[in-house]
Amino acid sequence: MNLNCDIVRDLVSLYHDGLASESSEAAVKAHLKECERCRGYYKQYRLTKPVPVNFNLYSSGNYGELAKHMRVRRVWMLVAALAYVSASLCAFVMLLMRIRRK
Repeated sequence: MNLNCDIVRDLVSLYHDGLASESSEAAVKAHLKECERCRGYYKQYRLTKPVPVNFNLYSSGNYGELAKHMRVRRVWMLVAALAYVSASLCAFVMLLMRIRRK
């Protein structure tokens, strides 16, 4: 099976994590032996660190914990937005006071 380089680049993450099917893994491995560009891409991919994801919140139907996590996140977003608005208001009031003084 001769794979296109774009397809191999899409499959590299699954191949690297060991999640690809046996036939896909064999095809990617064969393509990497033949294609220098894809081999370089795979070497570069291995050097990157994956972004950690907390899958424990989503597993085993733990939706209550996920909902709590989302509520807390919303509250922090609201606090950040209010802090931004209040800081902008303070800066505006200080600007008005400075203009009046002149």
